[in-house]
Parts: sequence; structure tokens; C-alpha cells
Amino acid sequence: LIERASATASLQGRPWHGPSEWPTWSTHSAGDGSTAEIVANLLENAFRYSPPGCSIGLALLPDGLCVWDDGPPISSEERKLIFQRGERGTTSRDRPGTGLGLALARALAERNGGHLTLSVEPWRVQTNLPSKGNAFQLSWPQPALPAATA
Repeated sequence: LIERASATASLQGRPWHGPSEWPTWSTHSAGDGSTAEIVANLLENAFRYSPPGCSIGLALLPDGLCVWDDGPPISSEERKLIFQRGERGTTSRDRPGTGLGLALARALAERNGGHLTLSVEPWRVQTNLPSKGNAFQLSWPQPALPAATA
């Protein structure tokens, strides 16, 4: 996924900001391949819907990851709507798609005990990210620590 995103950014003439390798925790967060499927969907959306020339990145977080762009923020009216099945944002209506990607991604995350959320101030997710844009944050619950023994 990281190599594909880097190549796509290069072909589109966009800045790409991503990790050099896939994190080891990803195989343990959702062992059924859900993490890769969610990330693939988020990256595809970022490349498809952010304007040409906008930066795109994948940031690793202690409890998950974030796919972000520095394009125009998704409007407040559409922020909840885009996670519903069959619903698409106004900027995507003239492009191919079914409006199922984000709904399925969120459902996969929740099925595995995680969360998929949107922030239009990526720096709030991680301080080195852009001040405006779109940041889709996938987070997994932290494993419980073993109980202390006396």
C-alpha cells in the first residue's frame, strides 16, 4: 500500500508523506486484513477527491494511523453523511463510485473494536500535519495490561 501510494503520488505530481514501511502492529490489530482494506480505501479516496497538487500522507500513530490531505476540508454538512451507505459528498457526484467505501471502512473498524473518524484540522491528530485539510483517523483499542500480582 505504501509503495502504491508513493507511485500514485509521483504519477500525479503530488507530494507524498508516508512511512517507509508498514507497521508490525497492523497484523495484530485486525488479523483478517481489515486494516489493509480500510487504508487502501482511504488512500484511494484521498487521491481521487483531493485537488491536483495537494499533499497526501499516511501517518502512523501509537494506536492506529491517519490518512490525510491538505486539500479543502469536507464541509460540515457532509462530515457525517459521507460515512453513510450510498451517500457521497457534493464534490464526488461527477466521479465514479458508489458511496459505500467510507461506510464499509467504518463498519470494518467498528467490527474489530476500532474507530474511523474525520478531522478537518489534521494537526489536531498529529502536530506535524497540515493545519487544514482532511484527516481520516483509524484507531484500535489498546491491549489491556496484565493485572498486577501481589
